Amino acid sequence: MTAPLLKTRAAALAALGAALLLFGIVVVTPVVAAFSAQSGETADALQQLGRYRAEIAAKPALETALRDLNQKGASVPGVVEGESVALAQAQLQSQIKTIVETNGGNVRSVQILPVTQKGGFDVIAVQCDLAVPQNKLKALAYAVGSHAPYLFVDEASITAPPADLDTPQIHDVMLDIRWTVHGYRWGRTK
Repeated sequence: MTAPLLKTRAAALAALGAALLLFGIVVVTPVVAAFSAQSGETADALQQLGRYRAEIAAKPALETALRDLNQKGASVPGVVEGESVALAQAQLQSQIKTIVETNGGNVRSVQILPVTQKGGFDVIAVQCDLAVPQNKLKALAYAVGSHAPYLFVDEASITAPPADLDTPQIHDVMLDIRWTVHGYRWGRTK
C-alpha cells in the first residue's frame, strides 16, 4: 500500500510542479516583463522631463537674447524702416517716388510685390513704371545706388520713343522705364 501511495503522491507532486511551472511561464513571466518595460519607460520619461525643465529654465535667457538680436537687427544701417511690412512697403514707395521726382521724372504706377525672406531680413520689393528725361537717367541710377536705406534694382526695362530723323530734337527725350527695386527690412523674429 505504501508503494501505490508513493506513486500517487509523486504523480500529484509532479502534476503540482508542472502546474506551477506552467503558471510561472503563462502568468508570472509576462507580468515581470511588463513591469520591467514600465520601469524602462519611466526612466526615459524622467530623462525627457529633465530636458524639458532645462529648456523651460533657459527660456528667459533666450528671450533676452532674442530681444537684443531684434534691437541690433533693427538698427542695422541701410535697412528700410517700418514697424510692419506694409509700412516698410509704403516707405519704399515714397522713397522711390521722391528719387524719381527729384530727377525730373514722374512715377506712373507702382505695384507692391510679395515679401520674401532672406537671411533674417524681409525683402521688400516694388515694381515701378516711370518716365524720366534721357539726360537724367545717369543721375537717377546714381541716386538709387547711393540711397540710404540701400535700394537695389533687380531688373530694368528702358524704352525710348521712336526717333524721327527728319525733325531735330528740340526737347529732351522722355524714357519709359519699368524696374523692380527692392530693399531689406529686419524681419523681427517672434
